[in-house]
Amino acid sequence: MQERGVKLSRDSLFKFLDFAAKRGLINKKTVENRRRACKAILDILEDVEASDLSKIDLGDVILRHRTLATGSIPPSSLRGYESHVRGAVRDFLEYSKNPTAWKPSQQRTRRVPKVKLTGATGKLEEPEEDIRMPRGPSVHVDLQIHISPEATPEQIDQIFDSISRHLPWK
Repeated sequence: MQERGVKLSRDSLFKFLDFAAKRGLINKKTVENRRRACKAILDILEDVEASDLSKIDLGDVILRHRTLATGSIPPSSLRGYESHVRGAVRDFLEYSKNPTAWKPSQQRTRRVPKVKLTGATGKLEEPEEDIRMPRGPSVHVDLQIHISPEATPEQIDQIFDSISRHLPWK
């Protein structure tokens, strides 16, 4: 929905990106990457679709572009383009809601591909999408415990007592 006469068109998105770079609201290199990605992906929109980005299904547009670009753009580049377009459109639409109060999203993270081991061979699968990881070292441990239904309450208590002694919780 267009509020207070703010145009939500594709052309307005590019003007917003220029404005954000000029004012130092978004890193200039990020703006260049977003601009290039938006040009590639949003260029497939018909003029009617491009007139109001708040009404498009961005996932559908990205899928349409991916279909058209198959074979000509590597999947890793496509994922980067898609991420830049999502960020640009998200920031643009948020900005358009209240330009005076808008603050850019702080993205102090780096992209780390999801890695999945499969089968007994431990073969790596191609990641479906990227996940966000904080900068700097961090540790994340998921622990799954499978306890037999025949285990007694005392055995279960012993298992959890052992875990609490051997794993540092804090």
